[in-house]
Amino acid sequence: MKNKKWLLILIILIPSLFWVILETSTINSYKLHYYGPKKALAENDTLYHTVSDSSFLISSKNTNTPAPFKVDTAKYPVYAIMFIKNSYSNDSYRLAGLWEFLNYKKEKVEHIPFFLVTETTNHIPEIQTNLEKMSSNKNLIFLSLEQPQFDSLNYLYFKEKPIHIDYSFIALIDSKRHIRGYYDARYAAEIKRLGDEYKHLRLKDEKQKLTRSNEIKGN
Repeated sequence: MKNKKWLLILIILIPSLFWVILETSTINSYKLHYYGPKKALAENDTLYHTVSDSSFLISSKNTNTPAPFKVDTAKYPVYAIMFIKNSYSNDSYRLAGLWEFLNYKKEKVEHIPFFLVTETTNHIPEIQTNLEKMSSNKNLIFLSLEQPQFDSLNYLYFKEKPIHIDYSFIALIDSKRHIRGYYDARYAAEIKRLGDEYKHLRLKDEKQKLTRSNEIKGN
């Protein structure tokens, strides 16, 4: 009988202990920036720029049929995206840090969905060919856009960016489709930071789900 009582107490305490750990962890103490234009709606309420209104026809690596560019929220709640211009065809150094992780530290980034967007041309640029050699990485999604659409979508992800951010950086997008970070793909340290901040956003999402489920049970 005593064992059953202790078991009941543990069942009650474990969720509470988990909640305390979440509340005191870096999930709450560490805050990521919001990028892009923002508008103050009221006190402590801000409308942040989102990329959810992007709607373009794309041709993926695996199909010749253009389809709307839409990143599924359920499948990709948080994702990274990089726009690779044809003018970068001889600038492989722009991807040096990302390349290092995808080839030698794959386990640290293989859980992150990467959308790599290139411009559609009559010939495949060398940089795209090199990227597609890494297509065995299931987290890499290659997209190709006609130049006007490429430029428009690129602008949407870098709208009112900080002056030190280049259009060749990787952008990190959260589950509400806000831009939460920019990372210079030339440097391994930046890719490590991307991995850490991706994990942070996923943990925040899980915490919010847990909060909602507890509220429902409480009612």
